[in-house]
Amino acid sequence: MKVDELIIDGFKSYASRTVISGWDAQFNAITGLNGSGKSNILDAICFVLGIASMSTVRASNLQDLIYKRGQAGVTKASVTIVFDNSEVSKSPIGFETCATISVTRQIILGGSSKYLINGHKAQQQTVLNLFQSVQLNINNPNFLIMQGKITKVLNMKPQEILSLIEEAAGTRTFEERKDKAQKTMAKKEAKLVEIRTLLKEEIDPKLEKLRNEKRNFLEFQQTQIDLEKLSRAVAAYDYTNLSQNFTNHSNFLSQHETKMNDLRLEIDKLNNEIENLNDDLNQVKTKKQAELQNDSKLKELEHAENELSNEIARLNTTKDITMENLKEEQKKRTKLENQLRELDVNLKNNEDIYRNHEHEYNISNQELNQLKEELNKKEELLSSLSTGMSSKGNVSTGYSSQLNEAKENLNTSETFIKTSKLKISHLNNQINSDKVKLDKARQENMALLSDIEKYRSIITDKQSELDNKLGFDPARISQLRNQEADLVDQQNKLNSELNYIRREIGNLDFQYSRPSADFNDNLVRGIVARLFNLSEGSDDKAVALQVCAGGRLYNVVVDTSDVASQLLERGQLKRRITIIPLDKITTRTINNDVIQYAKQVAPGKVELAMNLIDFENDLRKAMEYVFGTTFICNDPHTAKTITFDPKIRSRSITLDGDTYDPEGNISGGSRKNNSSVLLRLQQYNKIASKLKGVEMELQNTRKELSHMDSLLSSTKALQNEINLKKHELSLLERKLESNPSSLILKQNQANEAEISKLTEEIEVHLEKCEQYKHEISRIEKDIKEFNSDKGSKINDLKKETTGLKKKVAKKEQELDELTEKYQAIQVESEQQKAEVANINESLASCDQLTEELTTKSLSQQEDYEKLADRLALIKVELEEVRAGLLGLDDEINELTKLLKTKNDSVNHSKLEMQKLTHELEKSKNLTTALKSRLDEIINEHEWVMDSHVLENLIQQYPGLNVEESREQLNVLQEKFASMRRKVNVNIMNMIDNVEKKEASLKTMVKTIEKDKSKIEHTISKLNGYKRETLNTTYQKVSADFGQIFSDLLPGSFAKLVPVNMMDVTQGLEVKVKLGAVWKESLVELSGGQRSLIALSLIMALLQFKPAPMYILDEVDAALDLSHTQNIGHLIKTRFKGSQFIVVSLKEGMFTNANRVFRTRFQDGTSVVSVM
Repeated sequence: MKVDELIIDGFKSYASRTVISGWDAQFNAITGLNGSGKSNILDAICFVLGIASMSTVRASNLQDLIYKRGQAGVTKASVTIVFDNSEVSKSPIGFETCATISVTRQIILGGSSKYLINGHKAQQQTVLNLFQSVQLNINNPNFLIMQGKITKVLNMKPQEILSLIEEAAGTRTFEERKDKAQKTMAKKEAKLVEIRTLLKEEIDPKLEKLRNEKRNFLEFQQTQIDLEKLSRAVAAYDYTNLSQNFTNHSNFLSQHETKMNDLRLEIDKLNNEIENLNDDLNQVKTKKQAELQNDSKLKELEHAENELSNEIARLNTTKDITMENLKEEQKKRTKLENQLRELDVNLKNNEDIYRNHEHEYNISNQELNQLKEELNKKEELLSSLSTGMSSKGNVSTGYSSQLNEAKENLNTSETFIKTSKLKISHLNNQINSDKVKLDKARQENMALLSDIEKYRSIITDKQSELDNKLGFDPARISQLRNQEADLVDQQNKLNSELNYIRREIGNLDFQYSRPSADFNDNLVRGIVARLFNLSEGSDDKAVALQVCAGGRLYNVVVDTSDVASQLLERGQLKRRITIIPLDKITTRTINNDVIQYAKQVAPGKVELAMNLIDFENDLRKAMEYVFGTTFICNDPHTAKTITFDPKIRSRSITLDGDTYDPEGNISGGSRKNNSSVLLRLQQYNKIASKLKGVEMELQNTRKELSHMDSLLSSTKALQNEINLKKHELSLLERKLESNPSSLILKQNQANEAEISKLTEEIEVHLEKCEQYKHEISRIEKDIKEFNSDKGSKINDLKKETTGLKKKVAKKEQELDELTEKYQAIQVESEQQKAEVANINESLASCDQLTEELTTKSLSQQEDYEKLADRLALIKVELEEVRAGLLGLDDEINELTKLLKTKNDSVNHSKLEMQKLTHELEKSKNLTTALKSRLDEIINEHEWVMDSHVLENLIQQYPGLNVEESREQLNVLQEKFASMRRKVNVNIMNMIDNVEKKEASLKTMVKTIEKDKSKIEHTISKLNGYKRETLNTTYQKVSADFGQIFSDLLPGSFAKLVPVNMMDVTQGLEVKVKLGAVWKESLVELSGGQRSLIALSLIMALLQFKPAPMYILDEVDAALDLSHTQNIGHLIKTRFKGSQFIVVSLKEGMFTNANRVFRTRFQDGTSVVSVM
């Protein structure tokens, strides 16, 4: 099978379809410049042959085989080889009838690949099998000698050279079979070890265990047999004894039943007699009743007696309650009086203490101020003396500053005294000179004052007349006007607050149209949210109460269902509402005992929701409907405890609004804010209530103003007269003020007042002068002392300053303590006064109640005495009437005694009968138990019904001690039960299976050992055959190797020599002789000689078992021209039966070829031409 035609399309450098035909059947050469695509032709042939290693065709993946990796518009690569199949003897199996064989391989961009044989799609393995059948195995290619193969052969080790011989000889197959056999043997050995381990570690211990269990099972079977025998014997004796007891109890039962029948007859007889006696007694009582009915006076007396007795009892109870209340009030009054006396004493003491503390406080405060002033002066002086500057930053010399200040003060006071004395002298002269004018001015002024007083008197009289007769007060009108303005402001402010809350919450107003003209709006109470208030201190419960009420918070409460119907039908409601009619609503509340129990379970942490709100009593049903069945709890734990307590089982809500339902539902979650709608509603209600009060007050104010306006119109004339007099009075007063005489008098009064004032001030300044003089002398003395001993003086000042600071601090502390005591006493005093007022009010109330109770008690005592007298008279009359009925009573008593005797006899008989019934019941129970036990024995041992079997068993065990046998039976039963729990009832089957498995495994071990022996024998046989074949092959290859080498390099010889002459499998090495000298190593040879050696060895291997085709890629690259010609000649003469395709750049090679193809690179693609 030779290459006849090669078609390349899109493969590597061949972009377009290229057909290479005219191949020679023996020797073909391909030449061309480097990079022109010579080797790509060989790669294309390898590509079709199914090469798996991309490195052989110089590519990393299939995409690299497409022209420019598919980036030039070519998206697929296709190569087709047409083989000449004219030699039938060398044809592939199955293709003997085909003159030519066409094999195509195509790849598409993306990696998909397909094969075609003679135009039909085929699998890759089919193509590989086709080529392998003609010794063209592309995955172990001896026929393919690429550029690097020569170098690789030169560097081969002995074992690697041996592998080439093995490949040529075909012993590789034997080696593969040997490896496979060794692997199989290793698996067999592993299996053998596994089986032996299984036998030793699992099967043998398990068998030993099962054999022990088998022994236990056999013992268990024997125990079971003994137990069955003994139980049969005990059952036989038990059945015999129980049968005898059953017969005895049956006889006893029949005897007692006969006695019971006799007692029943006796009781029936006595009952008949009792019935007759009852009839006689009823007749006598009927006769007596008839007589009593005929006597109406007896009835009246008994009725009157009962009424009076009841009335007296009620009166006694009322009187006792009144007396108890009176005693309690008297005790209360005594207690209050004692408290009042104690408070009065404490109050008086506190007042004295308060005054004393106030006086002490004032004195202490004054002393503190004096000390602070003195301290400031000392500190100022000390600072001045020490630093030359005062503590305020002024430049000063200390004592000189004080001395100057004291002298200035003295000079100022003396100047003021002199000036004041001059003023007094001047004023006295003026007064003396104006005496005549003063007398005249006094007379004129007196006349004007008299007129003014007269007018004032007239105005007062007129005003009194206006007030007394008509009640008109102009000042009141002004006051009312101001009050009206304030109330309007308050009203507007409250309305604004209500509107804001209304917008914030919504649904607060219930708006409707009156269903009829006579509809009573008072019957509509409003929404629930506006009908109650939170109790004091319950603000933290607002969220819980809001959750409790839910949607009912906005329900509307009305008095009757008729009002609800009218509102729904004709009220023109703007939104859907739910109405609660107080006369129809059904409420359910929690029992008070349950509430008290809940408070005991969680004291201080639970309360009924309804108890946390304040509301009017007539709204109780509505509030019970909304809040009556829910508890408010402080925390989740309390809520859970209360809700699920079996004695409570009611809904609970925590302060955070989490709901716990007794059905198991729990709802709640995080709230974004802590504000409650209910708190806002309560705020709305308070503001609305306040607004209502303001509106009522405003209405009253306006009403009063209207009244005042009407009075104003009726008193207009009188008011005009008063206004006229007031105007005349104002004129007189202005005249008085502007009159010269009045001015003279005023001036005189002012002069006298100023003289008096100046006199007092002169006295004060005289005292100050004395103080200043004393201070000046003291300062002068201090200056002398300071000049003589400055240090000691400053130290004295420091000590004085320190002492003063301590005194000030101490005084401030004392003042603070006095202040605290003063304030505490003041607060305590105010509290005591408030308590006194409260106690006085309580005493007044207590006195009033005591007086009422005393009056009531006296009245009740009088009524009691009257009723007691009437009852005594009636009882006397009643006794007289009853005396006439004694005869009938005696007869009734006699019949009653007789009835009692008969009843006693009946009871005695019934008691006897009851005893017999109890004994019969007991006997029946025993009989039933015996029968049940007998039935159990019969059900358990049916053979007891056979008397022969029963007798035989009793004869087998004569004189059997049943109790001992039963104990022995119990021991056997316990042993049986114990063994039954431990014994394996399937042990026989199990041990049989395990023993079979053991036998099977042992048989398997023998089989594996036999197989192992066979494999070892086969391997020994293969090794011998391999040595024989290798010896023959290497000798033939060595001879051809030497001959080819001597042809290529005349005068030289080469051969293959075993490393170990006794065993060729140890490896082969190359020995070379140049001329008459054998070289020790190939290293001594030149590069060309070494290449010839490698090429000769390859050619010898190819000649040993020729393939139909050989591919050589530049194998002559390292040879000169003469050697290349020799190789070409060698191929042409020695390998006539095979087709050679050689790529070479040297003329010596391709001149020997029968067909030469030249490649060149044109327009970016490779082109092939025939030379």
